[in-house]
Amino acid sequence: MSRRIDEIEADVARSRERLEKTLQRIEHKLSASGMVDDALASLRRTRHGDVVDRAMGVLRDNPVPVLALMAGIGWLIGRAGSGERDAAREARARERAFRHEARAATKDASKDASNSSRTDAFSPGTEATPPAPDMSQGERVRPDVSPQPRS
Repeated sequence: MSRRIDEIEADVARSRERLEKTLQRIEHKLSASGMVDDALASLRRTRHGDVVDRAMGVLRDNPVPVLALMAGIGWLIGRAGSGERDAAREARARERAFRHEARAATKDASKDASNSSRTDAFSPGTEATPPAPDMSQGERVRPDVSPQPRS
């Protein structure tokens, strides 16, 4: 009976070992270096495999200049993208300024019109009613509290 237990324990140990190796392979495939290795292996299997091998040789022999070149290219790409963002930001600012100026011009025009009608309305000898208050400025309309004449 002890022999049977020893066989089971040995079988469990072998299974654990296989499981450990499988987990290590999966972990390597999911790591960044494993993904790069898989991508390079896929590129090597194409008809451009020799180009990939030469590029990797250059990178291995001259890592600093190649990395400096890649950093410069990345910087240029980043600047190109930020230029587009800056242009979009400036366009939005111009649009806001235009809307603000248009609103201010409309308010000024309505004030000028109301001022001229007020002077005309209240000049001696006219029976015009005063203009309605400008509600865009947040003025409140007060009800007329003067008593109405009874008939």
